[in-house]
Amino acid sequence: MPICRPCLLLLTALFCADAVQARQVYKCLSADGRTAFQDTPCAAGTSESVLQVNAGEPAAPADAAVTDAAAPREEPKPPPQASRPPKPLPIVWLCTNAEDGAHYANRTGPPPPRLVPLGTLGYPGKSLAEAYAPGANVMSAPEFNKPPIDRSPGSSMAASYTQVQDACVVATPEQTCSWLRQQYDQTSDKLRRARFKDEQARLQPQVDELESDLGGC
Repeated sequence: MPICRPCLLLLTALFCADAVQARQVYKCLSADGRTAFQDTPCAAGTSESVLQVNAGEPAAPADAAVTDAAAPREEPKPPPQASRPPKPLPIVWLCTNAEDGAHYANRTGPPPPRLVPLGTLGYPGKSLAEAYAPGANVMSAPEFNKPPIDRSPGSSMAASYTQVQDACVVATPEQTCSWLRQQYDQTSDKLRRARFKDEQARLQPQVDELESDLGGC
């Protein structure tokens, strides 16, 4: 049975009405077969059926909206930056001089073997210190300043050369840091006392390098 156009418009309006809760719509069927939709009960003598029409989602409570608006927004935090690993310590060598047992440190490693007179190692014969003893041969004439010649077999042995090698080991991290601090203090003091630009230009890079190396301590 065809439905009248005004009834369709009324039904559409009822469906589009802005309501918080579902509404009741009355479908009225008259005796002559006409159908009508209305929001009030049907008239007497007509067939009536009730429809539940949902007008849409309920609105959010007003107090909830105010709470959300008043709440401070949490700014996104930047991702944590990975910490830089400490600079590795340089390799420092602790060495013992083969001639006199003096200790020293360097960054170049053990020095190459070298030839020295046996007299410097304590073998028999006159060493340079013995040849130039205090108070002996102090005249200025070259012929008087020549060291005395000892032609004994012991002296001949002392004049011979032998190969020696300094004993070196790699310093521990604690020893390395201690040596770096000592070198930094000494070089910084020289830089503060320097009066000439060429000397300052030579010392400043050394101070910068030592300061950078100390970052690993």
